[in-house]
Amino acid sequence: MRRRVGARARVVSGIVGLAIASLAGAASAAPELLDRVAAVVDDEIVLLSEVDRGVRSSPQLAEAIQKLGQSATEQQIEQKLVEIRALVIDELVDTTLIRREAAKFQITASEADIQRYLQQLASGNGYKSVSELRQAVVASGDFGSWDEYRKDIRDQITVYKATSMLATWSVTEAQVREYYRKMARGEDARVEVDRFVFTPEGDDAAARDSAFVAAQTISRRLRDGEAGEAVASSIGQEGVRRAIGRGEVAPSLEDAIFAARPGEVVGPLASGQGFVVFKVVRLRASEVLSYEKAKDAIRARLEAEAYEKSERDFREKLRSKAHIDIRL
Repeated sequence: MRRRVGARARVVSGIVGLAIASLAGAASAAPELLDRVAAVVDDEIVLLSEVDRGVRSSPQLAEAIQKLGQSATEQQIEQKLVEIRALVIDELVDTTLIRREAAKFQITASEADIQRYLQQLASGNGYKSVSELRQAVVASGDFGSWDEYRKDIRDQITVYKATSMLATWSVTEAQVREYYRKMARGEDARVEVDRFVFTPEGDDAAARDSAFVAAQTISRRLRDGEAGEAVASSIGQEGVRRAIGRGEVAPSLEDAIFAARPGEVVGPLASGQGFVVFKVVRLRASEVLSYEKAKDAIRARLEAEAYEKSERDFREKLRSKAHIDIRL
């Protein structure tokens, strides 16, 4: 939910003014037709003046014009305007549908919401106060009046609040962890361990208890200082020394192993094979942040992606139930 009002917006407005007028040529050629219907959304209309205003203030248009450079021809500018106009009409149709949905659930933008957002706009665009922002808005000519600009801000806030409340999305801890595992996989962070596995000899509780007791015994011997190779030889387990990287074992085992220090014994821990005990031999670090340090940034990214997807789905659902007639 962003709107920028500044020098660049006024420059773009001046550059494209003639092209916008030419695109609306059919309307202006008639006996001074002041406005026309650009789209019909069920029983509501979107006016051409709303579309042109949206085109002039479009960040996408500003970027497109900037990429074309100062040598851009009128035909090139008009082509970009046609492309941006289609996007603006779609946005206005969606806004109409979401505002109507917001009204059903009594979701509105309060005066405090508007004032807070206007203050953010003012400071974000280098103005000392909302009064300076108001002067810039009026001088830009993109809006008929300050009240009209405030109405546009109110609509933006209402649409944002309605989408946030009515579109369903969530990010679980498991999703955050899986993203981290994929991010860290293949990096050089590894833990060298002696691993001891104790598999129950049956499916009953007694067999599991027996395996757990055996694991506890080995864990105690390792903590008492016995060498891993000697312990492995005494119980007939071979090839216990191995290097483990991120994403190679279950998350619960991974967390415990990577949190341990060299010489520390981890376990017994439940695993798919029964119970497992690790003695950490050596840590080989990498530049990848630990999960604890990285998880907040990962969650923020996943939540932004989830919100964008839910917003698209929400808009598509509203469109599927509406009668939309684009008349441009």
